[in-house]
Amino acid sequence: MDKFDEKVIGYDSIKETLRQIADVLKRPEAYKEKGVSMPRGLLMESAPGLGKSLMASILMEESGRKSFVFRRINEGNTFLGEMKDIFDVAKEEAPSILLLEDLNLYVESNSPYAPEWACLQACIDETSDADIFVIATTNDTRYMPQSLLRPGRFDYILNLNPPLGKTAEDIVSYYLCDKNLAKDVQISDIVKAMPQVSCATLETVMNLAAINSVYRDHAHVQKEDIIDALLKVVYNLRKTDCEEDPQEHQMIAVHEAAHAVVGEVLHSGSIGIITIRGSHGAIGGMESGFAVYAKSEEEFQDEIIKTLAGKAGTVLIYGIMDIRAAADIKKADQLLDIWLCHFAGGGFSGVEPSENRLSEPRLSYNEAIKSAKLEELYRRAYKILYDNRDFLLAVQKELLEHETLL
Repeated sequence: MDKFDEKVIGYDSIKETLRQIADVLKRPEAYKEKGVSMPRGLLMESAPGLGKSLMASILMEESGRKSFVFRRINEGNTFLGEMKDIFDVAKEEAPSILLLEDLNLYVESNSPYAPEWACLQACIDETSDADIFVIATTNDTRYMPQSLLRPGRFDYILNLNPPLGKTAEDIVSYYLCDKNLAKDVQISDIVKAMPQVSCATLETVMNLAAINSVYRDHAHVQKEDIIDALLKVVYNLRKTDCEEDPQEHQMIAVHEAAHAVVGEVLHSGSIGIITIRGSHGAIGGMESGFAVYAKSEEEFQDEIIKTLAGKAGTVLIYGIMDIRAAADIKKADQLLDIWLCHFAGGGFSGVEPSENRLSEPRLSYNEAIKSAKLEELYRRAYKILYDNRDFLLAVQKELLEHETLL
């Protein structure tokens, strides 16, 4: 097992690329004999907490080269001068590696013409004859000039995505390996409850769960310890001392239960977590790992049906309009805009994406299609709940008793 496998879980294709780069940097003559031009740079892009800096540090170590790290600390001309200086130092110490951390923080504006970008490009170009390999990390490349991203400046551009499926389970297992886990806790359930979060978030949740366990004098890390940790870290939901009106509490529970029931009926095993815990005025919520994978029109419509289920459940059980459904309806409307753009054109003549500049008649036509589809999908949500009323009431009862279901 090499250092990439030892320190990084998952990301196999990314690690293989980094191994190749390390080999090129360690054995340049072997590659030059084959007529290979030496690569000059690597750019790694991802959301925070996915391990860019860790992977970069391993690459620097594996290369065997003298390494330098540069971050933005000062402002204005001082920063530009420091950036030029670090390139000069790396050139003097060549063969070397220079890690530029958090490029997205180098520039305060969103302009690709900012002087910081011009300075960086100049530094890279002015040291092109030196044996310097530049690694850069960033959370976002949208506002970087395309000229900076071209091959010859950064020959490799790697995008890291949040861990999913088995990779996420392996990461959670790693962070729990030295903690005494209760037998009824399933790693797959934990991962499903927080899809598409960073490796750092997974680590923080598992550590807080262990803290909860010790504080409560539990012999093992219990499911409730993990639930409290992930609700706090991932969803910013904490227990409150506010007293709930009993009737209101029951309606909240049926609203959230309805989302879960419809999700499970449509795609068994897709619901990760459901809760009626509230914080900062936001009541309850549920998370579905299935939404991450929805690709077909049927799956996309199922996501809208599930979104409308809270309103349908309240109407079915209590016969009244659900004031908590406003956010759900807004989300469904946004999803319908995407549906209209990607799917409706195949079945409706003349439909165009709503972001295009359209005439008033065409806009009205699109809105009519959306309204009809919204009504159709709401009725499907209602029918699912009508056919599974006992299931809905059973989930509501469990929520009222346990607050959160994992």
